[in-house]
Amino acid sequence: MSTLAGDDTVNTGVSSSNDIVPVADRVDPFRVFGIVGFVLSLFAILNLAGLVISIIALVRSERAGFRNRFALAGVVLAGLGVLVTLIIVAIAGGALVDAAQTCARLGDGVHTIGNATYSCAPGSFYVSYPR
Repeated sequence: MSTLAGDDTVNTGVSSSNDIVPVADRVDPFRVFGIVGFVLSLFAILNLAGLVISIIALVRSERAGFRNRFALAGVVLAGLGVLVTLIIVAIAGGALVDAAQTCARLGDGVHTIGNATYSCAPGSFYVSYPR
């Protein structure tokens, strides 16, 4: 075996206790769950499912001692998506209830109130505004 000049060590190919051995990092068991929740939070129809899955992944990852940033992002995005959806449903629901009550009060037929035209029939209604 050859050694370098001034070097008294010999490379035998066997690691000693002084060698740096890379230790495999622990893997977050809920990382994939967090990614799935994040992806679901990007779709308007699946926001609620994304919120639930992201919360589960975030809590379980924290219990295991990990920070799951995908789950955290999924919670934030899905939470905002659910909030926006609830606001839209509240506004649209209120408008639909108002139109249905107006048709119930006016009866069947076509009615004009202000600049809105209500077409009322049993079980359905349509409201139009001039452009």
